[in-house]
Amino acid sequence: MAADSQQSAEIDRPGLADAGREIEAESFRIIDAEMGEHSFPIDRWQIVRRVIHTTGDFDYADRMRFHPDAITSGAQALRRGAPIFTDTRMIRAGVSPWRLRWFGNEIQTPAMHPESQQWAEATGTTRSVAAFKHFSTRFTGGIVVIGNAPTALLEVVRQIREEGIRPALVIGAPVGFVQAAESKEALWQTAEQPAITVMGRKGGSSVAVAILHALLEWTRKVNT
Repeated sequence: MAADSQQSAEIDRPGLADAGREIEAESFRIIDAEMGEHSFPIDRWQIVRRVIHTTGDFDYADRMRFHPDAITSGAQALRRGAPIFTDTRMIRAGVSPWRLRWFGNEIQTPAMHPESQQWAEATGTTRSVAAFKHFSTRFTGGIVVIGNAPTALLEVVRQIREEGIRPALVIGAPVGFVQAAESKEALWQTAEQPAITVMGRKGGSSVAVAILHALLEWTRKVNT
């Protein structure tokens, strides 16, 4: 696993000084050592380990769930330059632009659309749900990343079940006390949809970004 940490640190990281690379590599070494033996395949471990690195919380190793096709489908979508749809500005701001340039992926945040507030008021729902309804036809083949709004995740699950929308991957990690756990359980029960999720109340935009970053890095590693 130490070799994997070193390879991860050696991925092109513009603006990261040597000292920063060393700190990251040492962090991964510590995580590997403290985690000890585990049953994660190498591709899933890259993602779980980055989430632990981001949060400092080993509990995520027990909470994360992967659809059997999640990483393969997500990586294929990234390689073909598929768009990434996010529920918050925080995710949009948190994803490294230079990682996006590896495959030419573009981030779109439906709730930032200038008409999203009008859509919400007209339908009597949240801004996220209204925006995700209007963007639904664009989701097929793309990657949907949700770290904050359980209502948006529930809307995506509804679209998958009732409208036949088929994202290449759904990353569902909303955090909170109202519908967060329920929305992720609903995603996990949608067996036909490739997904990565975090069960329970934990999650958040930083966790969603960590999952996406790890997937981008893994895709680049196996693509070179």
